[in-house]
Amino acid sequence: MAKIKKLPKIEEGDFKEMVNSAIAEGRHIDYLQEVLKNYEWYENEFTKVFTDNGESTAVYIFRAVYERKPILWREIEILGNQTFEKLARAIVAGMKWHYDHMHGFTIPGIEKKPAGNLKFEPTTRLEFFADGWEDDPFPTYKSNQIKICQIDYSKHPILDFIFDFGDGHEFQIIYQRMRAMKPSEKKTTFPAITDQRGVAPKQYPPCEE
Repeated sequence: MAKIKKLPKIEEGDFKEMVNSAIAEGRHIDYLQEVLKNYEWYENEFTKVFTDNGESTAVYIFRAVYERKPILWREIEILGNQTFEKLARAIVAGMKWHYDHMHGFTIPGIEKKPAGNLKFEPTTRLEFFADGWEDDPFPTYKSNQIKICQIDYSKHPILDFIFDFGDGHEFQIIYQRMRAMKPSEKKTTFPAITDQRGVAPKQYPPCEE
């Protein structure tokens, strides 16, 4: 089976140059220095999550369990060389919702607590978001950059997923297993919902009067 040796790279542009320039000018020094520390932590910790040994042509099987109703889940098969954006779209489609909001994935259990010397500093987590997400103090990976086969599931078999940060539809994405693609299968059939339990709630419930 094929492997993808080139791991994703954060598109940071001139982020570091701009931050260091602002620090040199004496602007928001403490805050910006902490942002750079958090960004360095984010980059370093993600290198431990990635693998270049994943099978890119294999079929990966996940179970997306809806947090508000654990008996509601969708089992999804997706190719290793497809992206987490494709997986996000498959989850939303499996719930029969419109894909009209941002989403994000989190590697749970790994986080950097605030330094404690700044007001309102959030906890830094290993998160990656839909392309276009701009709410973080430093650049992050995007779900259309990371391939399914590039996460080491032997260490991280469960990911958290959220769709629509307003309504907060949260899921656990549980790695089930991997299998070889059958000769009769076509790449265009993936990702696919292969099993399911429970009826999804309406995406936009009627407003209470």
